[in-house]
Amino acid sequence: MSRILRFRVGKLIRDRLVAIMRADGLNTFERALPLPDFRAALAAKLVEEAHEVAAAETRADLVEELADVAEVLLALTDAHGITAAEVEAARQAKRAAKGGFDGRVWNAAVAAPEGSPALDYYLARPQLYPLEE
Repeated sequence: MSRILRFRVGKLIRDRLVAIMRADGLNTFERALPLPDFRAALAAKLVEEAHEVAAAETRADLVEELADVAEVLLALTDAHGITAAEVEAARQAKRAAKGGFDGRVWNAAVAAPEGSPALDYYLARPQLYPLEE
């Protein structure tokens, strides 16, 4: 008799994957999440998918991963009662105020005299913006 191997997955998956996995002969151990847990799982899924976008090596892979990001974004907005129109309005407002990414601008660092209020944002986020000595 062969032994059964069980692998921990612990992540949100697409609705039809359970049926697909079962058709492949796998046992699944799934449950529907309550809304607060679902929202948290969607946020984690967005990060997972963003990493997969960053790792995509071909155009086709990138298209697939961006499609996954789009699907998660739609689910995340819906789970919070946010409309696509609200997101688009916020995107347009940010673009009008701060610009887009058309200029391909890369900022290597910022500097200002110690005590400058402009530095408060960076000082409050040392994990994101480590101080260069």
